[in-house]
Amino acid sequence: MLYENVRLGNPRQDEYLSYLVNHIHNVWRVWNEQLGPIIMELFPDCYYEAEKSIMMHDHSKYDDDEFDAYCNYFYPSEEFPSDESRFNESWLIHQNKNPHHWQYWVLISDSGHIEPQDMPLSEICNMLCDWGSFSAKDPNSTAYSWYLQNKDNMILSKNTRDCVEYLIQYLKDPLPDCR
Repeated sequence: MLYENVRLGNPRQDEYLSYLVNHIHNVWRVWNEQLGPIIMELFPDCYYEAEKSIMMHDHSKYDDDEFDAYCNYFYPSEEFPSDESRFNESWLIHQNKNPHHWQYWVLISDSGHIEPQDMPLSEICNMLCDWGSFSAKDPNSTAYSWYLQNKDNMILSKNTRDCVEYLIQYLKDPLPDCR
């Protein structure tokens, strides 16, 4: 459900909403213009499941338990200062609601053992499109470059990492017509 307390005309919320809508649009563009055609060719049985996942990309950011914390963190004001603790809580909630984040697939047992689980291909596609979406604003911020900079900090199963490293080769270029 769309965030109920959003008041259009609030400059901070308008700016955050504009960012969010633009980000989701660019995730969709990466799917349509770059990764989707590859998935249709290589893994046609998974194409529609991946597209369904991408259609729901980041919708939870409109929810009460995410929206304000994100808005205040990225668009603070004197009245609504940035609150890193509240943002971190919302980021954890977001990761746990959204299986396109690799953190969703990390099992931490009661003993503290950490074991990455295999991500479904549909969620790997969504994650890669998420990473690639930022190339719309910065052509140097491709999914490929982001992965190279961050891969050592990611806890991925062998199957997931192998799949990511296979597909990331198709996302070396920025989105066409990026600014």
